[in-house]
Amino acid sequence: MNHTEIRPLSTAADALQPVSLPISAPVVASVGETAMPPLPVIDPTGESLMPILVADDDKDDVFFIQRLIKKTGVPNPIKTFDDGSEVVNYLGARLACATASKRMPALLFLDLRMRGLGGFGFLEWARQQQMLRSLTVVVLSNSNESADVQRALELGAHRYLVKYPCVKTVTSIVRSVYPFTLA
Repeated sequence: MNHTEIRPLSTAADALQPVSLPISAPVVASVGETAMPPLPVIDPTGESLMPILVADDDKDDVFFIQRLIKKTGVPNPIKTFDDGSEVVNYLGARLACATASKRMPALLFLDLRMRGLGGFGFLEWARQQQMLRSLTVVVLSNSNESADVQRALELGAHRYLVKYPCVKTVTSIVRSVYPFTLA
């Protein structure tokens, strides 16, 4: 089996070194072959990777955002929500569980205008949650109005992008949140 030993990082310089994982069975099979189920995506500590969250009620927008995220090469799963209240419920349940709160998602792409609780409502709720201070929130909106941009940033959004950003921009954001994720 071809692989490089995975060892704990002892210095910051070690974190910049490339790491190879064991070669596993192919995830996609050729026509007529039976595919092996994919191995769960595991981070170097042995824990499953946390999902990248996407909150948008437009299915076409969700599809496009998922494609952009997948093009970054980061293997984290993507979890989608139709409105801000679903994100509140998901994160609220994680906050209520002592062990889950240690592994909170780190990135959310958030639409401002959704059915139910919109992006501004979610940002107001998230601002009150101490445990969500490390959640990077990137607003993806059709609005380029300066009032919307200013309000989103005042409520705690880290970035504000007008739909649709280029792959390079999304890659820069995702890689800044997950710099050492193995792709």
